[in-house]
Amino acid sequence: MSTMTIRVTSSAVNEEGTGFGEQPDLGAPSFWDVIITDSTNPNLANGTYDGYCLHPELPIAFSPTEYQGDASDGQDVNNYLAADVTSSITDSQIAQINWLLSQNFTSDSKYAGQFNYGEMQAAIWEVMGFTPAEYNVGINPGVLSDNGRQVVEQSDVAFLVAQSQSAVDSGINVVPSDTFFSMVVDPDGVQQPLIIQLQSAKLGDYVWLDADLDGVQDTSELGVDGVVVELYDAAGTLIASTVTGDDYSTVEVETGYYQFTGLNAGDYSVKFITPANMVLTVADAAANSQDNSDSDANTLTGMTATITLAEGESNQSVDAGLVELASIGDKVFEDSNANGIQDAGEAGIENLTVNLYACNPDGSTGALVGTTTTDANGNYDFTGLNPGDYKVEFVAADGYIFSTQDATVDNNDSDADSNGLTGCYNLESGENDTTVDAGLYQTASLGDYVWVDTNGDGQQDEAGTGLNGVTVNLLDGNGNVIDTTVTADNAGNAGYYLFDNLTPGDYSVEFVAPTGYNFTQQDQGNDASDSDANTATGRTVTTTLTSGENDLSWDAGLVQTASIGDKVFEDSNANGIQDA
Repeated sequence: MSTMTIRVTSSAVNEEGTGFGEQPDLGAPSFWDVIITDSTNPNLANGTYDGYCLHPELPIAFSPTEYQGDASDGQDVNNYLAADVTSSITDSQIAQINWLLSQNFTSDSKYAGQFNYGEMQAAIWEVMGFTPAEYNVGINPGVLSDNGRQVVEQSDVAFLVAQSQSAVDSGINVVPSDTFFSMVVDPDGVQQPLIIQLQSAKLGDYVWLDADLDGVQDTSELGVDGVVVELYDAAGTLIASTVTGDDYSTVEVETGYYQFTGLNAGDYSVKFITPANMVLTVADAAANSQDNSDSDANTLTGMTATITLAEGESNQSVDAGLVELASIGDKVFEDSNANGIQDAGEAGIENLTVNLYACNPDGSTGALVGTTTTDANGNYDFTGLNPGDYKVEFVAADGYIFSTQDATVDNNDSDADSNGLTGCYNLESGENDTTVDAGLYQTASLGDYVWVDTNGDGQQDEAGTGLNGVTVNLLDGNGNVIDTTVTADNAGNAGYYLFDNLTPGDYSVEFVAPTGYNFTQQDQGNDASDSDANTATGRTVTTTLTSGENDLSWDAGLVQTASIGDKVFEDSNANGIQDA
């Protein structure tokens, strides 16, 4: 049970010299000042508090009338019902009222004097379900308007009501968590019930995406919604939690804002919970000379330094800048035609080692950042990277050679040089670069056999007829001779030749027939054992060698030239015999 004196804070009823703004107050002008004396409630110390009426149709006398009354938790619906405020008030309505109180609309410089206590009182009544026609009955209009010194704008009232509903509906914990942030005061149980605010300090501001990594909020940088923010007291105890979103106390629809309201004077700290794939930007940029727009969160812990709030203070400088982590990667592919481009159908190379390095300002390779291997499809990626400059190193497996670097400007070309290193890539905040590829190929080979086709059928069906010493030329796709060899023994068998260590591409073979030999029939029967040389030129058709291919099917059959003739004689005795 408490003894209290209640008086109106309007110059319409105040004594001379105690007009609006002149009376002792918490600094947040309200419809009532509630003066508590002889309190036995441990949560309600003696003093002067800002208060508002809850039921416009119930009477209450101005000072010096004293009432005996009770004060109860202003967030408990049962306490409103016990005070006979209304029979239908809901938890949502109570949350709206407490949100309105906690914003300090009448005193916080953030609102530049837009709202006055008359508009706040009207908004509370409308949240309670009363209409202007109802709450103006029997009430001296001069009370709400401070005897004409302030204008109660209905548009402001409507805004406060709508925003309180939006804030509560957001579900992001916008109402002070302290049970005794507000109290319902019930004078004598028969008078006008009141709601008073006990704690009026608040802190908060903004979480934003620091795109340029400078630790300062630039005008083009956007807020980040859905970030969990925690409030701790001086003992390090978690006392409240919310998430970033719109600042419901303003007309604009914003992103990235948060607020802890209804706080006592004292020491606090704030912790920002870093979302997945993000890190905190540098804290206290420029030696904290831009405190209203820099990031205050420790990059490792997410915790701010201690924040000391005075009674009624609004600290709107507690911010956190976030940086989206980046990623880089793509594919290592077998460049079947060695053209430096990832063509359709070219398969990935599995289990290839890929290293990621920092890239120094001069373009040289810096420290190793990470190592991975390609998957079954040849894909790889490095994720969770701080924005910055990087280069990739691909480690070629035995027998593989890197394709031509940057054959086109297309994203499907190979980006590795002959040593497997790319150039530098600058990753911005949140960038996912999936263009860094490497093409590799294995060398190819081409060759087979030159033989004497003793029966002239164009097939290798005679044993031991290989012919050594035959000149064989290798031609490129344009018909130019690029290499020459001669047939020789292979494993004790004559007539073999081979061109190896070839880059995949188009080739043909030219056989040079030795004196006394001609080419046998071309392309007769089984391709593995026929003759592929043109009978006139000794050249084969063009073939395309792919990565790692060993094509041993290019043969040439030769036939020896022959002669016929003798003598025509006069058969003197006509016996058909050339007699002596």
